Amino acid sequence: MPKTPEQKIMEFEAKVKLLEKQKAFLEHQANIADKKVIIFDMMINLAEKDGVARRYQIDIRKNSQPEQSNNLLNKKRQP
Repeated sequence: MPKTPEQKIMEFEAKVKLLEKQKAFLEHQANIADKKVIIFDMMINLAEKDGVARRYQIDIRKNSQPEQSNNLLNKKRQP
């Protein structure tokens, strides 16, 4: 049985409401993640400042960028 235009509109409105809720939830999660990053960065700064990392000979921050694998570099060079 085909749907009436009113039924289609109602379905679209329900989908829009669901997507708006999902968007709000994901924005909230992103906000929490951003705050966690700031807190973790502050904790690392404190550990470095207090010398905890040096005392136990622990490298907290990674100093170099990860190298790309040779396979990826070869694929980029091929025409």
